[in-house]
Amino acid sequence: MLLFGLVVWADFEAALFDPGMRQDTSIRYLRCPVMITKSETGTVSASLTNPLDRPIKRYVRAHITDGYVTLMREINDLVPLDPGETQQLAWSVTADDAAFERLILVKVIVRGRYPLPSQQGTCGILVVDAPNLTGRQVFGISLAISLLSMALGFGVWFRASKPLREGGHQAVRAMAALTVGVLAGMIVGLMGWWATGIIIFVVTLIGIGVIIGYFVDKV
Repeated sequence: MLLFGLVVWADFEAALFDPGMRQDTSIRYLRCPVMITKSETGTVSASLTNPLDRPIKRYVRAHITDGYVTLMREINDLVPLDPGETQQLAWSVTADDAAFERLILVKVIVRGRYPLPSQQGTCGILVVDAPNLTGRQVFGISLAISLLSMALGFGVWFRASKPLREGGHQAVRAMAALTVGVLAGMIVGLMGWWATGIIIFVVTLIGIGVIIGYFVDKV
């Protein structure tokens, strides 16, 4: 739940970043690392495609926090695209960019040009203090610990209880539902669907409270 919550929180903060810049549609192919370490340089990338039968130029602006949520650095690019061509833009980020010393917030704007609409994409990157590791390694280790903890939870329950007696099967179903909720939340969080992630997170928290209350009453 902690890892799930952190992933969703980063993207939620990014969605609130630079609120004066709003565009028509979302950028489909904006990629950000989930987390980086303080000594690491991360890369944010976005793909632009020209679906028209004529050459065009797309104006792209990237806003990245510059140590504070109220300060940002701006990077502008004018990208020429031939018919059917795809180009990838990339921007480097470091721990020095992080607001609150923990979150790098990114917003990318692609200006519309008829008949193409304007686009925007946001993402949040967690900054962690983990010497000798990369952000990807920290995330992988955290995810592995989370999955192992879920498996051990089931194992301890089956070993210490009689899950098929006295309502034990209800506990098994409840644990399975919570596991599915956390895994689903992690997936939508990694896909950047922070709104859906928040809903799943809140529902899962409520579910935990209801389940604990139910079994406390049973004792």
